[in-house]
Amino acid sequence: MRINNLITLQSNMTTGEKMPFVKIIDTVGSSPESWEQAAKNAIEDASKLPIFKQKGKITKATIKDFDIKIEDNKISAYLCRVEMFLE
Repeated sequence: MRINNLITLQSNMTTGEKMPFVKIIDTVGSSPESWEQAAKNAIEDASKLPIFKQKGKITKATIKDFDIKIEDNKISAYLCRVEMFLE
């Protein structure tokens, strides 16, 4: 599992009111069965990381990319890049 972290601060430009920090977790899940299971695995694996205990809950997940791993001319794994937003 690969994880990239980005922190963004959202603000309302018209009022200057600051909104909460959002932590973005970018990870890749895999499964020998399907892309759907790969996405589920990515979220389940990432939710075990310490940042989830510190930062809060996942508010949104976006599928960014799909890949397949091929070994001996056969599909050996479905890979799914998932971007998760925590508040």
